[in-house]
Amino acid sequence: MKTIDTLVEDIYSVLKGGNGWSGNNGSFLGEAIAFSSNRRFSKQNKPRRYLSLSSVGSSCERKLWLRINGVDPEEEVSGPDLLKFFYGDMVEELVLSLASAAGHSVVGQQDELVVDGVRGHRDCVIDGMTVDVKTASPYSFKKFVEGTLHQEDSFGYLSQLSSYVYAAKNDPLVTDKNRGAFLVINKVSGEICLDIHDFSNTLEEKPQEISKVRAMVKSDKMPDRLATVPMSKTSPNTKLCTSCTFCGHKKTCWPEMRVFQYSNGPVYLVDVVSEPNVPEVTDAAF
Repeated sequence: MKTIDTLVEDIYSVLKGGNGWSGNNGSFLGEAIAFSSNRRFSKQNKPRRYLSLSSVGSSCERKLWLRINGVDPEEEVSGPDLLKFFYGDMVEELVLSLASAAGHSVVGQQDELVVDGVRGHRDCVIDGMTVDVKTASPYSFKKFVEGTLHQEDSFGYLSQLSSYVYAAKNDPLVTDKNRGAFLVINKVSGEICLDIHDFSNTLEEKPQEISKVRAMVKSDKMPDRLATVPMSKTSPNTKLCTSCTFCGHKKTCWPEMRVFQYSNGPVYLVDVVSEPNVPEVTDAAF
């Protein structure tokens, strides 16, 4: 029987051909992509106005409060971003199909889990371990490869994964009750890594964590916005942190921000002490 320790090398082996892939795997992959496309495109995408296990660990309480209470409409997600999300869906389904073809046990996909009344859907269980599948940029992928996600977890991935591990403590499909893993695909290079985390020292705190977040979103008081970060080690300017940069409420929370178009994308500056030598983007253009 295969174990999760050889998962990545076994997936690569299937990709080389002649190592487990069959018509059944192709049919399974096609059905999964069809389901994903129907879910994403058959109705209008709207922000979730409820607390879920995937949002409990949000690094910004203000963002979660605004979303659930519907106080401030989020910026509309662009067409290119929506296509990028669906691309991620397809890649994730492909990797799970490859894992199954490689002889690994892939079960429990999209099973609903509940902790203290808060619901969520895990990605899957591979070889008895709760697994969350991600596509990542090269920068983010490096954090999973090097095991440094805990140092910069801007999107609350660790809290999300630990919630699924905790919720499955009585699930017979899960034999590893204390650990969970991220199966991550570098969407540029095609590299894959498995980043395993041990939550044995923190799992019992999960109900209290969820209870605290539930009380926060029900409060009449809006949480403070996050702090800005330095533009660089040498620049006197400050910019939005990663969480704020990708937030649909940034214009409301940071009305004073200015946007500058750098070669690697827009940067949202707040304190502009030294004027950047790159074009400034007008409000109508971003």
